[in-house]
Amino acid sequence: MALPEEKNRGVKFSGHKAKICLQIALTDFCLLIGVMLTTIGVAQEPVTAPDSISADSAKAILDDFSSYSAHTIKGIQYESGFVQEKLRKRDQKITVFGYYRLFGYGRNMTEPYPNLSPFERAYSIGDGYREPMLSMTVVGRPNGKSSFGSELFIFTPYTGLGPEENVITTNLGINFYGNFRTEHGNFGVRAGGIHWYNLSPFTIGVYQILDRFSIFDRTPWEGVNNTLKYDSYYATGVTSPGDLRWNNQAFQGLILNGAKLPGELAFDMFWGKTQPNGGLNGAPAPTVTSIPNTLDAGNVPDYLGFNGLTRVLPSVIMGGKVGRAFGKKQHALFYNLIHSETALDSILTDQKRLYQIHTLSLDIKIAKIRMTGELGAGKYESPTYAEKWGEALMLRFNIPETYTYLPLDVQVYQISKDFFNQNGEIFTNSNPEIINDVGLIPGAIGAGGQLAQVNQLIHNRRGININTGVEVGPAKIIVGWGLAQEIDATSTILTYVHRINGLALSRIYNPFPANPTGPVVFGPYGRQISFFRGVSEVVQTTDLDAATAVTNTRKYFNAVDIQAKVKSSLFDKDLFFFYLGSLGSVKSEASALPTMNQDSYLFVQYHEFDVYFEILPRFILTGYLGLENARGGLFTDWDTETQLPRDQHGRGIGVGFDWTLAENCGLYFRHRWMTFEDRSFALDTYKGREITIELKTFF
Repeated sequence: MALPEEKNRGVKFSGHKAKICLQIALTDFCLLIGVMLTTIGVAQEPVTAPDSISADSAKAILDDFSSYSAHTIKGIQYESGFVQEKLRKRDQKITVFGYYRLFGYGRNMTEPYPNLSPFERAYSIGDGYREPMLSMTVVGRPNGKSSFGSELFIFTPYTGLGPEENVITTNLGINFYGNFRTEHGNFGVRAGGIHWYNLSPFTIGVYQILDRFSIFDRTPWEGVNNTLKYDSYYATGVTSPGDLRWNNQAFQGLILNGAKLPGELAFDMFWGKTQPNGGLNGAPAPTVTSIPNTLDAGNVPDYLGFNGLTRVLPSVIMGGKVGRAFGKKQHALFYNLIHSETALDSILTDQKRLYQIHTLSLDIKIAKIRMTGELGAGKYESPTYAEKWGEALMLRFNIPETYTYLPLDVQVYQISKDFFNQNGEIFTNSNPEIINDVGLIPGAIGAGGQLAQVNQLIHNRRGININTGVEVGPAKIIVGWGLAQEIDATSTILTYVHRINGLALSRIYNPFPANPTGPVVFGPYGRQISFFRGVSEVVQTTDLDAATAVTNTRKYFNAVDIQAKVKSSLFDKDLFFFYLGSLGSVKSEASALPTMNQDSYLFVQYHEFDVYFEILPRFILTGYLGLENARGGLFTDWDTETQLPRDQHGRGIGVGFDWTLAENCGLYFRHRWMTFEDRSFALDTYKGREITIELKTFF
């Protein structure tokens, strides 16, 4: 099914003039939030601010938006009603807004992994992630065509060690941006600190997953929204997040864009740094199996010294896009390019790792069928790796139920193992030759043959994904199915994600310790990898060539995702039930469904049940049950004592409440009990619980 569009919710108006006023408010919102302004998607154009809000100017704004109403520019959406009301007034030169978030965290691991002592029990303000306690955005607008913004980061850990531990800094630097309307075209510029930017899925983009995750655990960027979060998740799959920057890539540098050019052309150009070439890749080309255990569980990382050396090396990423929308249906065609260079030495200019991507993105409507996609190629090279080109091809068809009885979302793709890009939505850690050369960046989700959800794209594969859905009374049921085959037999390892208790584990084994040289690997057998708000695990395959230790088997990857959502009422109070089921397998032979048999390397299943009940006005009880099972096959690593492959069983049980204290303030409590055991590997077991309490208010 087509991904649902996110809806702006703010001040309500009525009538045609009210629509114009609301559009102006949304335009100001997009133009003014400098530090959080994100880029324009396919067939989008930069929005310009007129000097006044006359009827003609308002109509011009609406005309600019009409060609890409489905891709409205977004910045941070802190409780959108409050922010849009603040920024709606044209006479404001300086605007200050933000939020205060007091996050208390506690854990008690009654049966921890080895080497956790003395951190098996911990209580703190904050959970080790770099999230502000007070985020204050300052936005200035000297005139109607330019503005600037900065986000202040304030954190007090309450350790009792004095004010020297307090952190007060600019979170993302100071940004400038301007928009200019001329008779030759409309132009925009962004410069300064961190901007949140997408070019296209295969170049600079983020894998978008809307409704196939549990919403029991709150994210740090959520707003105060009472039942709106659960209503929105039920209706569209969107949870009305408070901070939309996470749907984009962090970028520092200069961005120029233009639209309404001769021939109705539009373009983007950029020069600067993203995370991989800006200092987050400090590893001297380690492989997954050579990354040492950090065993620094519970440490709060020191971000001030985070890979300082690589930050100052002369690394850069540059590129852009050019194209246009055409026809009555606003078809779109764009050429996209990125070129990334990561310096390995501050003096020797030829010592670089570099990759280059060229793609053609399209958005075409034929009758009632919408076809989107991207076709391109890329290469990677370094002083120790010869240049190789690889293709990346993807087409996606959204077919309405008028043709097929049920709506269909069909995606077909083929992506070479030589297509490498650390900034796009394709996971490109499956080619061991490249990973041995470039290493895994801290926070990487995994490597090798990754077991993915439906529509998650990974290189060295060709495959198909199909999604559909049906509504039966108050129930919404969505089903996704995917099958992919490796193009070349390459990797000897597999990776899968621990979805049930992964967030709780990543809080213990923080993925970003001070001065990292690679991903944080932990656990009694050294096979768990901690990433941002999650944990994955590495599986070693054993059917290798005896002489070369290289695999000769091309693997097949199956995935099935099932979601069911029901909204009801009890005693005239809202009651929501959500279910998420996910099955995945890796096999040596193709099959229609993920199962465990003699051809299987790995079978993983997850089942998650959420319930939310508003027992009192603005007071919602929350509940969660998660079950996980991962089983290894004949040709995976076995325990030396039991002589059996992995047989893992995980469970998470959670209760809590949401209490909306005021229109802009809420209190949120979560208590999770977690257990895990591998019935084949005796040491791979843990048991414990965690409590979080969050007080959040917007101003």
